[in-house]
Amino acid sequence: MAKRLPLIFLLTSHFLVSGVLSMSILTIENKCNHTVWPVIFSWNVDSQVSPTGFALRRGEARALQAPSSWYGLISARTLCSIDSTGTFSCATGDCESGTIECPGNYGWAPVTYVYFRMNSYTISVEYGYNLPLMVVPSQRSRTCISAGCVVELKKTCPKDLMKMSRENLVACSSTCMEFDTPEACCTRDFKSKQNCKPTVYTQNFERACPLAHIYAYDDNNSTVTCLNSTDYVITFCPSNKTN
Repeated sequence: MAKRLPLIFLLTSHFLVSGVLSMSILTIENKCNHTVWPVIFSWNVDSQVSPTGFALRRGEARALQAPSSWYGLISARTLCSIDSTGTFSCATGDCESGTIECPGNYGWAPVTYVYFRMNSYTISVEYGYNLPLMVVPSQRSRTCISAGCVVELKKTCPKDLMKMSRENLVACSSTCMEFDTPEACCTRDFKSKQNCKPTVYTQNFERACPLAHIYAYDDNNSTVTCLNSTDYVITFCPSNKTN
C-alpha cells in the first residue's frame, strides 16, 4: 500500500465570484531528502494566497486555497537557518525578508519556479535552478498535462554558473543572472529572437527539460493550458533525488 503524505490544510480568505466560492487547491509536497521552504508570491495585490512562506519537512505536504483570479509564482528555498540576531536566511532562493515568510517583491534568485495563472502554468529555469520540480493538474486533457524539470545538477550546470555552499553544489545560476550583460539577458541590441543566441546553460537545460521555459526567446511550448478550473500538485524532488 502506498505511503500517504501527511497533509496540512490551510484555509485562506474567502473570495466570492458571482456569489459562488471559486477556489483551486494548490498542494505543495516535499519528496526531497531534506527540508525545503516554499515561497508563494502573488502578483495581484487584490488576490493573495497565504502564508507566503513556510517549511516542509521531508515527506510533508501542504494544501493552499487559491482564488480563481490568483496568479503568481511558487518556488522553494533550501538550507535555511536563523542566526544569532533572529534573522532568517537561506543558501538558495532567499527572498531577503529576514523571516520565513516572503512579503513584498519576489527575489529573482537562482531557483526553479512555476508561474501560475489558474488556467495555465509554466515551469521556468530562466533565472536558474535549485530543485527538481513537477506539476500535476487534477483534470488532465490533451493540453492540460503534467510538466516539470528534473536534472542532475552536476551534469547539467556549466562550471562557471555553479553555486556552492560549504563546498556543496546547491544551485545553478543562469547566464543572465550571473553576468547581467545585454547579450546574456537578451536586452538592448540583443532583444530579438535573431540576436538572442543560446548559451551552454540554455542548451543544456533545453535538452534536459524540453517542457520548461529556459530563456526569453526559446522555442519551447512551455505554457501548459488547463481551461477548466482545476487543482494542482506541485512536487519538489518528484523522483526522490536531491542535487
